[in-house]
Amino acid sequence: MEMEKVEGSPVEEKKELTANIHSVESFGNVDGPGIRYVVFFQGCMLRCKYCHNPDTWKMHNPDAKVMTVDQLTKEIVKYREFFEASEGGGVTVSGGESLLQIDFVLELFRKLKKLGINTCVDTCGGFYVNTPSMNEKKY
Repeated sequence: MEMEKVEGSPVEEKKELTANIHSVESFGNVDGPGIRYVVFFQGCMLRCKYCHNPDTWKMHNPDAKVMTVDQLTKEIVKYREFFEASEGGGVTVSGGESLLQIDFVLELFRKLKKLGINTCVDTCGGFYVNTPSMNEKKY
């Protein structure tokens, strides 16, 4: 954990964002344009009868990997040459429902955009609630 001192205030601990990652697919080709690094997040509020990933439904799965944005970004950039060679490749977040962990996804996408990596979201949209705090979340 990183300590952050703001002038005139006590020292606060700045916690790194983490997410429960079910699995990744490093060479996906059906989840967006080009070659994709697909991140399957743990957790989904729906129980679709023909779900492709029912093992991602539980938010906390002992088999899930807890990762920070920096850890995941470090893994993703290893495949950058393949994204670039495939005309529009990049990263897709999926699940489960990736946006149940929206703060993590937003921070990940900010980092990837700074690196020039294309991003996509595969979502059911069911997580969204029209509230001021949700509407303040911006990419």
